[in-house]
Amino acid sequence: MISRYATLVAWLVSFCLWGCVRNIDPQKADEEVRKLLVDVPGFDWEPVVESRLAFPDSDTLPVPPMDDNASREITLRIQKDDAYEDGNISSILETRQWRKSLPADANGLILLDLETSMELALLHSREFQQQKEALYLSALDVTYERFQLGPVPFAGVSGQVSQEIDEDASDFQTRASAGFRGIAGKGTTWVTSLANRLSIELSGGDVEVGGSLANLTVTQPLLRGANRRIYLEQLTQSERSLLADARSLEQFRQGFFLHVVLGSNPAGSVGSGRGISTISPPSTGVSGFLGLVQELQRIRNQEANVAKLNDSLLQLEAAFEAGRIGSRLQVDQARQALFNGQSRLLAAKSSFANRLDGYKMFLGLPPDVSMRVMDDYIESFRLTDLELVGLQEAVNRILSAVRNPEEVSTLESLRSYFEQVVQMKKRTELSMENLRKDFSKFQEVLPQRKIGFASLRKRSDLKELGMGEEAFRDEDLDRLFEELNSTITGVENSLNLFYENIEEWEDESEALPLEAARGRFSLLLNGFSGTLLELSLVKASARLESIVMEEMVISPKDSSAVASTFRMDWKNNRAQLVDVWRKADLAKEDLKTDLDLVLSGNLGSDSMGAGQFESDESRVRLGIELDTPLSKVKERNRYKASLLRYQQARRSYLAFEDSILRAFREHQRLSKLFQLNFELSRAAVRGAIAQVDLARMRLDEPPQPGRNAQFGATTARDLVNALNDLLDASNSFVEVWIGYEAMRMRYAYDLGSMQLSEKGLWTDMLSQDPKDF
Repeated sequence: MISRYATLVAWLVSFCLWGCVRNIDPQKADEEVRKLLVDVPGFDWEPVVESRLAFPDSDTLPVPPMDDNASREITLRIQKDDAYEDGNISSILETRQWRKSLPADANGLILLDLETSMELALLHSREFQQQKEALYLSALDVTYERFQLGPVPFAGVSGQVSQEIDEDASDFQTRASAGFRGIAGKGTTWVTSLANRLSIELSGGDVEVGGSLANLTVTQPLLRGANRRIYLEQLTQSERSLLADARSLEQFRQGFFLHVVLGSNPAGSVGSGRGISTISPPSTGVSGFLGLVQELQRIRNQEANVAKLNDSLLQLEAAFEAGRIGSRLQVDQARQALFNGQSRLLAAKSSFANRLDGYKMFLGLPPDVSMRVMDDYIESFRLTDLELVGLQEAVNRILSAVRNPEEVSTLESLRSYFEQVVQMKKRTELSMENLRKDFSKFQEVLPQRKIGFASLRKRSDLKELGMGEEAFRDEDLDRLFEELNSTITGVENSLNLFYENIEEWEDESEALPLEAARGRFSLLLNGFSGTLLELSLVKASARLESIVMEEMVISPKDSSAVASTFRMDWKNNRAQLVDVWRKADLAKEDLKTDLDLVLSGNLGSDSMGAGQFESDESRVRLGIELDTPLSKVKERNRYKASLLRYQQARRSYLAFEDSILRAFREHQRLSKLFQLNFELSRAAVRGAIAQVDLARMRLDEPPQPGRNAQFGATTARDLVNALNDLLDASNSFVEVWIGYEAMRMRYAYDLGSMQLSEKGLWTDMLSQDPKDF
């Protein structure tokens, strides 16, 4: 008997120790979540080791980070010796592994194109990581609700020592209980448990077994709560919410692509409220990667503008020295325009660097990471040939040096510059070859351009702009083609003539005085500089005319029909409207009478050691519990409130549908606007090029016999204005095209048809008609 009691005591002590040290494994939660979300694309809440967000052993509580000194003093003053240990400077908040995995070259420079931007954002973005973690938390809610429906175990042990005041004897008493509870079909709730009591007299060593008690209680709803839509409501709602959050993450992925490319994410956050969502109208503003590319193109155009202004200044100075300009004012005006252009260039580069740092932080990277933005995305829009810009700058430097007697004081030094000019021949030939390619591209797209013109001629809004059918004629395109071909031939002949003349100068320079050789060489270089300017203009014209904007035909009603099938938030809003109705239905159920059948049974024993239950210690109870609706005023008010909330949700859902239709109507208007603006911007660039060409030709005109040899009083100003107009028109042209691209991407997003690759990039499904989806 004593050994049996000793065994019992040992079992109770072991049970207590097991209950104290037993922990729930966090990895088990991860496994359950992975099973729930195995089909969700792009979902893994744990950052990979290449990510800056990765943290070693994230399932355990890390050491505390280093605290603020004043805050630490407060903690120590209140908690004293029980305060947690302060962290130290060696406590890391991020690993260093991620820097080694950056896609950088040997110099540590990241060449940032669209694909690399998306790759870095998916790896390091804090915003995207937070959305994945929100979905993880939503899945945890489902695991808890499923756990609640199964047999839920519970167990507990208590012990106490008691002693009467006037007695020496003391007792040690323990009580232990264990059991399960759960929910069965028809809303039946059940609880089963086993409890026992043990008492030990510490002074005498006597052991008294208080017996055991087995209990089973079953409660069966007979009226309210007897069907699955009532007692499984919490599980139903949690799983519906998980589906909605999974859809929200997928839509967030689509919006995140727009955020990376365009700088704004129209998608809502995962789990951000459960109301009917709304949408924002499409925006024409662009930042993000395309914003950087657009800003970089502005810098390229500004650099070309500065080079042209510098070239024009040198030509004006030469004209002033030759007596072709009567007032120094025109030269000073050109110089002031050059200074202003250089100042704007410096400001643009500084602004670009600031925007790039901000973009790095959006990607999740520190601003000290070295990056170079690659603008290949708008390669065809580089109206300015950077090679030609460099060539013009080199010629201008040589021209400035040649005109300076202090720098070129001998024929040998003059010949050294001649050698540099001769070496430029291959570069000019390459530029001419590229020009021919651009012209061939114009020839290829000429039929498409005519189709676009035919579409524009059919538009009714041309009359509102004061434009007739003559605005977009096919013969205008044919005329442009012929003129451009003729101009290219003329530029090529001018270059050939220059190199013939420069070779003649080499042969004649030995017999010429230094000043005569200098003057002749300077005159040739001045003409060469003008030819390079003309080459850059004709190259810009060839590229300008070879760009085609594909027409988008948008039907708002057809687009809305597609969106109702594919948009994730539309699906969620439909489900949310039903959820609000379901809450009203549940509130209506609460008004009904509660009638429950309760069955309870106990099996008791005074001798647990014998392991037998005795009938006189056992009892069975059967009863009913009735709760009439006579006093359910609170439930009535809750039901009325739920009806109002449903009506509000219904109106919000209708407003959502209206906002979708409005967005597609705006897409339709924007599409037409961009297509017309694109051609108008092209015409503006074309006109600006013609102005620059005309102003430059004035400088090259030889003096007419019998007339005043000097230029007009506004020659310099006209040239400067023409160059600035070309700069503005070129920037606007690129801005219109990038805005159109942004609109196309947003349209795909609004349709819900934006398919993303594994790398998170848009696969461009817009080649299909919306009716084909």
